[in-house]
Amino acid sequence: MESPQALTLYVIRHGECEHNVAGRAASQNDSPLTARGREQARANGRLLKELGAPLERFQFFASPLHRTCMTMELVREAAGLASTGYLADRRLMEIDFGDHTWMTRAEIDSDAQARFLADPWNYRRPNGESQAMLFERTGRFLQTLSRDAVIVTHAWSARMIRSHTLGLPPEVTVRYDAPHAGILRLSQGTEAAFGE
Repeated sequence: MESPQALTLYVIRHGECEHNVAGRAASQNDSPLTARGREQARANGRLLKELGAPLERFQFFASPLHRTCMTMELVREAAGLASTGYLADRRLMEIDFGDHTWMTRAEIDSDAQARFLADPWNYRRPNGESQAMLFERTGRFLQTLSRDAVIVTHAWSARMIRSHTLGLPPEVTVRYDAPHAGILRLSQGTEAAFGE
């Protein structure tokens, strides 16, 4: 197994979903991609092909949630690959928001919001996960990689993959927000963003 820092990873967030438009946290629940989200996924597939890396040497992984699997299949088709040539891995799922799942920020009580803002790395939502726990979970996934990979995941999971591969401290990690459109390349301790 290679160190994640020694690999090249193309990290893609799923396309825009109905819950994103509504301002709700789907967490480990799901909602469909919007028409815009499907086009974002196709654009990311075309971009992946344009980046020029020989895609046959990459492993392809997605979170098992529908929005990430659908994004991966659209990405692969747009890149000229068979839609189903990837593996789903639960360790790539979004952070578990627990009792705050499906809520908007305005619906989460102010005390919980204050506790999160005071310690965003360690705060664990009721019946959910902390970012520190998500960091450990995504780290276990990264340790299993044997070669370069394309990964379709979620905003908070992408944040942790970036943190692992760049060696970032928690206070820097929590400030990153992965966009729905575009690709993040992590390679040899460096990052480059492509697309929107």
